[in-house]
Amino acid sequence: MAIDFAALIQRVLDLLTDPRRTWRVIRAEPDRGRQLVGRYVLLLALIPCVCGFLGVIVFDNRFSFGDRFSFSLISAVFKLGIFVGSVLILGWLTDAMAPSFDANRSRNNAMKLAAYASTPVWVAGFVTLVPKLTALAVIAGFGYAIFIYRIGAQELLDCPKEKSLRFSISAVATWFVFTLITTWIVIQITGLFFAPAMLVEGIGRPPAAPLF
Repeated sequence: MAIDFAALIQRVLDLLTDPRRTWRVIRAEPDRGRQLVGRYVLLLALIPCVCGFLGVIVFDNRFSFGDRFSFSLISAVFKLGIFVGSVLILGWLTDAMAPSFDANRSRNNAMKLAAYASTPVWVAGFVTLVPKLTALAVIAGFGYAIFIYRIGAQELLDCPKEKSLRFSISAVATWFVFTLITTWIVIQITGLFFAPAMLVEGIGRPPAAPLF
């Protein structure tokens, strides 16, 4: 099926600039939540993977080009898998947590919420073209994701407004910690096998490739 990039970009802009109206539109759409993970999340999650790869290749000159290229390329591929998989986990977590915050359970809407609420995290990935700004990208992306998730929980799962903030912080914070730890572990293992010199040089800290 052909991808309508114009519609995808418009959806991103709408979510970032007018999330409440956009969530109402999303609720009425017949899309299956799990399909969005492959059709929407996969494409957007390429942003931090590709930009992080290019950022290390261009800006990190402490290691040979071969080490940088092999390490960053393999890391980017694994990170893409983690990012996409983590959104599926966020969807399942959202559905499981919903009753605790007086929200309605709906696996499909929970998956929609997870897929679209992750948008600012991937868009912030453009900043990782400059590796030193990765921390800023992570903070901005996940911070805005909490805001968008909160509104989405109200619109898609009928979560009471007074409980939606705690719901969004709990879900997004868990997603963040899981993604951060998993990505860090994968980067360490990747460095060990594909660029051990980078691990030796950077002992006591993660290798040069950004976590996002």
